[in-house]
Amino acid sequence: MIVCSCNLITDTNIRSTLGGEASPRTPIGVYKSLGCRPNCGRCFATVSSIISEAMGNGGSGSASYDGACDASGGSCCLS
Repeated sequence: MIVCSCNLITDTNIRSTLGGEASPRTPIGVYKSLGCRPNCGRCFATVSSIISEAMGNGGSGSASYDGACDASGGSCCLS
């Protein structure tokens, strides 16, 4: 699922950065790991939820992804 439509980042992309001990702990760290920068910032809560879930600090299934952009992308990041 697309989490950040500005950069076309999926939940799979985010999870791929979270595997090791030196993995990012913040949305900014995830963006740096993926070689991009945040744009509008609307995805930060979802990225944080994915990080927390991966670290075992919460998240309960798909409910942790509320607010994620759908696959059509783009429109959720327009002002």
